Amino acid sequence: MQPDRYEISSAGRHRLSGNLQKRSTKLGLPTWGGCLFGGAFVAVGTWIILVGTKVVAVNPASVHAPYWVLTVAGASFALGGFMVWGMAWIQFAADRSRREAALRHPGEPALADYPWHPDGLTVSEWAGAAKLLALVIGMSVFLSIFNWWAFGAEGPWMVKVIVGLFDIIMVLVWGKAFQLLGRAVKFGSSRIEFVHFPCRLPGPAVLRWQPGRGINRINQGTFTLRSVEEWMESSGYGKNRTVTVVHEEIWSAKGIIEQPRNFPLHDAVELRYELPAEALSTRLSADKPLFWELEVKLKLPGLDFSETYLVPIYGS
Repeated sequence: MQPDRYEISSAGRHRLSGNLQKRSTKLGLPTWGGCLFGGAFVAVGTWIILVGTKVVAVNPASVHAPYWVLTVAGASFALGGFMVWGMAWIQFAADRSRREAALRHPGEPALADYPWHPDGLTVSEWAGAAKLLALVIGMSVFLSIFNWWAFGAEGPWMVKVIVGLFDIIMVLVWGKAFQLLGRAVKFGSSRIEFVHFPCRLPGPAVLRWQPGRGINRINQGTFTLRSVEEWMESSGYGKNRTVTVVHEEIWSAKGIIEQPRNFPLHDAVELRYELPAEALSTRLSADKPLFWELEVKLKLPGLDFSETYLVPIYGS
């Protein structure tokens, strides 16, 4: 199967929005710094848990909340520390993998840049569903502290309003988590195959997309290949400082399925993109990564399909 037509975007460079997936393995700190930073959170969280579970005795007059609230607060701190440790480990493992690949494949920069499998890339819907479910459980546990303050301890009306708004948001996020679980059950995993590895600039980029299961008919669909630059951007000051991931699209082209069609089991969509002369090479290991991705969006009977896949496009 092939798209009905292709369309090159005329939007120029612009920022992407929505649920952006951070592609860089960089933590923003050296690995040892991440270990220390996460360790501080784990240590503080463990101490609060021990107080909350009454393993460590403190003056009851100094405790101004139920002990279960202290235990939940400590668990939230500790989980935050474990998350930082996990990110530090990912950074350490990625750096080690790139060093080893550079020694094994001195003539192939693609394998020293990212742990590609030359045949293709398989993406499981379960991974995203599990991550969001773990996140929403952690957020719900953390929010329970503020719900006790607002409603259990009869906090100020403004606190009730703010916490109530966050409760509504959590309900929506829970709905999104169950939607992802439904997609995981329906679709399982999907895959793109690299006809050539890596794709050498100036191209073309030739790919083959195939779902695992759950797609028997496509009503409409788009297969968007794009070049993206990623960086972290901070805003605010002090306690109000936030850091967000930014994705800026440099170029994109879209294969479009306009008419409904059946999709037999084990069939694949053949994709061919003519790349621009000024196309940039992938550099996922850089401090400011640049990568190519294929975004697949399909309108289906029942749950729709949406997934992205990294594509190895490198200079010759």
